[in-house]
Amino acid sequence: MALRVTREQNTSGDPEAASQGFGRINASLAEHFDPEEQQDSALAFFGEYGFAVLDGCLSPAEIAHLNEFYDRTQRERPDAWGLSGDRKFFHRNAGIMFSQPLLDYPELDPYTQHRSSYRVVAQILGGEDRVRFSEFNFREAPAESGQGAMNFHHDRVAPDRFDREPYNPCDWLCAIHYLTDVDETTPAFCVVPKSNRYATLRDAFEGLGTDYHEVPVYGPAGTCVLYDTAIFHTRLDGDGRKRRRTWHQYYARGGWLRSSRPGVREYVRPPAPVLTDWNLFPERLALHPDPRKRLFFSHWNTAQCEWVASGFDPDVRRTMPRGEY
Repeated sequence: MALRVTREQNTSGDPEAASQGFGRINASLAEHFDPEEQQDSALAFFGEYGFAVLDGCLSPAEIAHLNEFYDRTQRERPDAWGLSGDRKFFHRNAGIMFSQPLLDYPELDPYTQHRSSYRVVAQILGGEDRVRFSEFNFREAPAESGQGAMNFHHDRVAPDRFDREPYNPCDWLCAIHYLTDVDETTPAFCVVPKSNRYATLRDAFEGLGTDYHEVPVYGPAGTCVLYDTAIFHTRLDGDGRKRRRTWHQYYARGGWLRSSRPGVREYVRPPAPVLTDWNLFPERLALHPDPRKRLFFSHWNTAQCEWVASGFDPDVRRTMPRGEY
């Protein structure tokens, strides 16, 4: 795969400029793994770099189904996508987003523990009994949407990540499945490997030295990128003309772990806190008859607790952020 630098190298001291990267782009570092045959290799790569790329995680039929879901719901539910009236761009310069499709579409339930990527997710987080569902959403960078220069950032992070030993398993994990082909001309997910123990991108640039790289991930529809939410990442623009569709699923780590830190011989590391204060789980999943499913969907925030206490009252849901019907 050809290497193409899409950003100017930035060596200034301007923190805003630095947040858009330093131009040290190296696509060759995005090693790809077969989720069936190379699980151990993918796990080892993730442990070292904070991300891993899995090939062929979705079948052609699944890719077709999810793209049909996009087309259907954008016609039938433009409000949920932020496409009607006052458009809602939930992520700056990132296009449109259906925040909580699981609430009303049981057809999506099989994807929440997908046969390909979920097995690797479970290994990364320490076993199936430690995986907790956090969030499931669909995003699209529409065709001809232009270029937005998104900043490098990390998602939710835990304060003990800087010096705890062992570092892994990580606290939150995201799986991004490409639903359209992604190459140098399309928006592409991009990570800074090994940046999970740095507070800022500049700290990572200076601390990693020659190991600092900005790594775009290219691949056909069905490719899955797993990443520790603490590593710095962004979305590169491509040419601003091609459409990209992605399914994003976030997981939290459950259970208590024994860890150590400098000056603290041992402490008990608690489960990861909830990822958001607004995400809701539907009754069919939150109170699933299978106890293993209930455990998976047991990471409730305050909004979920109030909705459960109301008996899953639709009027209560309507009062909540992103709870629209």
